[in-house]
Amino acid sequence: PSRASILTGLPPHQNGMYGLHQGYHNFQSFDNVRSLSKLLNDADIRTGIIGKKHVGPESVYPFDCEQTEENNSIMQVGRNITLMKEMIGTFLAVNDSRPFLLYVGFHDPHRCGHTHPEFGQFCEKFGNGKPGNGIIPDWTPVEYQSDQVHVPYFVQDTPIARDDLASQYTTISRLDQGVGLIMQELENAGFLNETLVLFSSDNGAPYPSGRTNVYEPGLQIPLIVSSPRHQHLWNTRSNDLATLLDIT
Repeated sequence: PSRASILTGLPPHQNGMYGLHQGYHNFQSFDNVRSLSKLLNDADIRTGIIGKKHVGPESVYPFDCEQTEENNSIMQVGRNITLMKEMIGTFLAVNDSRPFLLYVGFHDPHRCGHTHPEFGQFCEKFGNGKPGNGIIPDWTPVEYQSDQVHVPYFVQDTPIARDDLASQYTTISRLDQGVGLIMQELENAGFLNETLVLFSSDNGAPYPSGRTNVYEPGLQIPLIVSSPRHQHLWNTRSNDLATLLDIT
């Protein structure tokens, strides 16, 4: 539902995405909803999405270029930052003078132990170069110990929780390096100084009393904006109350 709100500027009861879209859940937005990608396509602005999509139907959320879990492995398009970098580079290299929207959805904040237990609880071992784990060339794994993590106030401070957090820290470091690769691709393509970049998340931390509730642990998410037209605001912070609905 949060991703549908990001792309429509509408809360779930207005856009129709009352629950999860993927798999047997199969929630869909209303057919008459005009999403950001549809509005931009109609305005002759090129659109692309790489990584996690989790919204539908296709008629409401059309993109000119799609590399998502619907036509790829989410492990590859959501966690393999080298492959994601290459896909982004390909999108940016298209000889097209139109403005563009590129939506990139990382999967690294989520657990994967239920689907790929061989790669750890958060897939913290995926692509680390060790036997059986494959290799992601652009990722320099950062491994954390349980005594190095900050335990949020809404999580019980137990050895299991600390180990869990340490694993997630490692995958978040992969996401962090992935964001750096995106910025490098923008620079390589000559778009860095003329592109509005927004970084955010769809919900709070994936822990008990975290995501899925309407209190601070579920609602507080990062929002970083880099605007080449507002350089006087770079490196500043705002205490304004904003939501994902404000993006579109």
